[in-house]
Amino acid sequence: MMSRSKLWAGLMVLFTAGVLTGIVGTLLYVDSERIHRGAHGPAAQHERIMKRLTRELSLTAKQQSEIEPIVTRAHVAILELRFSHQAEIAQILEKGMAQLKEKLSAAQQPELDRMYQGLQQRWQASRDYLEAKKKE
Repeated sequence: MMSRSKLWAGLMVLFTAGVLTGIVGTLLYVDSERIHRGAHGPAAQHERIMKRLTRELSLTAKQQSEIEPIVTRAHVAILELRFSHQAEIAQILEKGMAQLKEKLSAAQQPELDRMYQGLQQRWQASRDYLEAKKKE
């Protein structure tokens, strides 16, 4: 009887260890993906698009060189469209931020400000990228 309970206890420990390992691994992966994507901005997004097209369509080197300018033009056009509405988006976000702050504690508000500042920095990186591409 004692050996059966030890077996069940061992199985429970093994199962729990597996679940915890899965949770920790998933959290680490999600966090690294978030950091990786946000850190490189629109230039990296363009690169990821080209890599994915190349991989999934098995593009030749010649096709890649022909397609890259098309991807660049489309990417720039999307950014231009997005920034043509930026003033409207900023007004909506500022109103939303003010409403959010009313619902947050004084301790939570600086974190919201930090998050919003990060968004503004990503927008600036996109604007800088767009200006650089227009000059090419």
